[in-house]
Amino acid sequence: MNYKNLFSYFKNNVEEIYFDSAATSIKFDEVIKAQSEYDLIYAANAHNNLFKNAFLSNQMIIDTRIKIKNFINATDEKEVIFTSGTTYSLNQLAFGLKPYIKENDEILLTELEHSSNLLPWMVVAKEKKAQIKYLALNNDYSIDETNLINQLNKNVKVISFAVNSNTLAIKNNVERIVEVVKTYNKNILVILDLAQSIIHCKTDVANWNVDAIAFSTHKMFGPFGLGVLWAKKDLLNSIEPLLYGGGNNIDIKKNDYKLAQIPEKFESGTLNLSAIYAFNKCLDIINEIGLDNLIEYPKTLKDYFRNNINDIIKSKFKFYNLENEEPIILFNLINVNSQDFGAFLNKKYNISVRVGKHCARLTTNVIGAHSTIRISLSIYNTKEDIDILIKALLDYDSWIEEMI
Repeated sequence: MNYKNLFSYFKNNVEEIYFDSAATSIKFDEVIKAQSEYDLIYAANAHNNLFKNAFLSNQMIIDTRIKIKNFINATDEKEVIFTSGTTYSLNQLAFGLKPYIKENDEILLTELEHSSNLLPWMVVAKEKKAQIKYLALNNDYSIDETNLINQLNKNVKVISFAVNSNTLAIKNNVERIVEVVKTYNKNILVILDLAQSIIHCKTDVANWNVDAIAFSTHKMFGPFGLGVLWAKKDLLNSIEPLLYGGGNNIDIKKNDYKLAQIPEKFESGTLNLSAIYAFNKCLDIINEIGLDNLIEYPKTLKDYFRNNINDIIKSKFKFYNLENEEPIILFNLINVNSQDFGAFLNKKYNISVRVGKHCARLTTNVIGAHSTIRISLSIYNTKEDIDILIKALLDYDSWIEEMI
C-alpha cells in the first residue's frame, strides 16, 4: 500500500523528504478534516446534555475513551484521562505522587529519558529530599534486566522509563522488567513514557502489569495538543489533580469542595474536543491499516538503509544505533558539527532532519556526543527517500561549499 497517499501534506511539500517523525508525525488527511468537522457540525462544549450536540459531544468523549482502552488493552475506560500531551501526563503523575515520596526514597530512571520524564521527578526528589538513581544499561543501551535486581531496595518507590528511546531507539523489554520489579516488591510503581513507542510497538497495559503510561496523539498521525494518561484505578484515586476548576468537582461550599470521580477528576476546564474527535477518527484509520503494518514498514526502511550503505559512508560517519531495528538512525559526520551537516542535508537535498540533543540531554553521558543528527522513519517514507539520503551522505565532502 502507498501510505503516502493518506497525507496531502506531501502534495503541498512535493520535494521534501520528511525524516522528523520522532518529533511529530504528519497527520492523516482524515484527522485534519475531522478537526474542522467537529467545529463546523458539533461545536458544543461537554459537561452538558441539555441539547443535541452537547449530548453528542459527551458521547464522542466516551466512545473515544473506549477506543483508547481497547488500543492499549486496558480494562476500564474510566482509567483513560485526556491531557494536553505526554509532558503534562508525566507531570501529573510525578507531582501527584509527591506525598508518596519520602526523604531518602529512590526514583529509578535512565540516562536516555526525555526531559519530560526527567525534570518532574528531579523537582519532586529535590523537594522531598529523595534520590534519583539511574538504571544500568546493556551494550545496546536497553535496560539491563539481569542487573536490575541489584538496584532494587526498600527505598525504591518509582521506576519510570521510555519503552522506546527517542534518540537511540532501543526497545526495552517491559514485561521482563516489570516482572523483576513486581516480584521484588509489588508496591514499586512502574510508569512508562510511550511517546515514541505508541505507534512502534503494541501497548498492552494488562499483560505488562504497569501502573501508568503516558503518550501524545501527535506522535501517531493524530492532532497536536492532546495526550493520554492511563493509570490503574487505585493509583488515580490516590493522587490529587494538578489543575482544579470547572468539570472536576461535584460540590463546592464556602470552605470545602468535593472532587468528581475519575476520569473527570483530572479533566478540569474545557477539553480539546476537536482534537479528541479527530483522534477518534485517527484510531479508526490505524485499526483499518493494522498496527502490525505500521510497526513493520518503517523497520524495512531502516533495514534497506543498513544494507545499502557502503564502506565509505561507514568510515566517514559515526552511527550510534544502526544495529537495532527500530526506525531511528542517530549519527554524525565525523569531525563536523551536526548543525552544519543537518543544514546541508536540507539545503541541498530537501531532507528534513532533527539536530541537537533531542530533549534528552543526559544521552551525552551514554554516547559521548553533545549533538547528533536524527533521522526518524515512518509509513510515508519510501525506499526512494532512503536512496536520496544515501546519495546525500556520499556527497559529504561538499557540505562546506554548499553552506558558504
